Amino acid sequence: MIQVDVFWSFAMGACFAACAAEPLKREHSMLVNKYFVYCVLYLSLVFGPSGVYLLWGYPGWETMFFFDRTLHPIWPCLFACTNVLLGVLGFMAGWKLVHNGKEATAHAVWTLSYTCMFAILTLGYDRFLYAGTLEEWRAGKKYQLLDFFHCEVFYTLLLMSVVVLPPLFYAMNIWPTDVAITKQRKWTMIKQAFTGYLYASVAVIVGFLLLYGMKQTPRTWGYDRLLAFVIGQLVFGIVIFIPMFFIPLKRNRIRIKIK
Repeated sequence: MIQVDVFWSFAMGACFAACAAEPLKREHSMLVNKYFVYCVLYLSLVFGPSGVYLLWGYPGWETMFFFDRTLHPIWPCLFACTNVLLGVLGFMAGWKLVHNGKEATAHAVWTLSYTCMFAILTLGYDRFLYAGTLEEWRAGKKYQLLDFFHCEVFYTLLLMSVVVLPPLFYAMNIWPTDVAITKQRKWTMIKQAFTGYLYASVAVIVGFLLLYGMKQTPRTWGYDRLLAFVIGQLVFGIVIFIPMFFIPLKRNRIRIKIK
């Protein structure tokens, strides 16, 4: 969805840098290193095209049922560009924080961005999990939420996850081992990321309660939106943190230089 991909791409770029914190400290250039090259290739060859495919194939769902294919051609172009550009900016922000010795903040940056993404999906769960087309949405046709898990969009997302997620999980799981990693450093990384995720989640909950109490939320919204956010944070949180729990310990790589 175009509303969340801007946060997702930034989160992935920042996550790449944060998870490669120790190896990146040995790199003198922000742009000339294998981690940045991997980040750019992933965003431009995998993540970016997947977003464009969804926008072309399911414009209603991909825009949260705000637009259709009558969208001006410049918008898909900008969407494709931001999917790469924001990821690059996320990596650069992470690299800068890592080199300034602020690894905890680097992890907080990508978990905050993920939280923004998940907040949009879950607070707008009626759009995210709508199984129909844009025409049906505008006509007011109702679907059960579970119907989404039997629609074409869902099956497309499942197939895409086979391509999109493994390269992301690989970086999160393997890059920390490019230097020797102890159990203490592994759990420090996880703690830093989880703490940022927790603080961001609490901020969204408090913000929602304040806006809801002041009647500044849409009239159709109730506490079901807050419940959806909490459930989403738990489910999506498990997905994004799983690779970090399986980081192998004390993996030393022997580099042989051929003269």
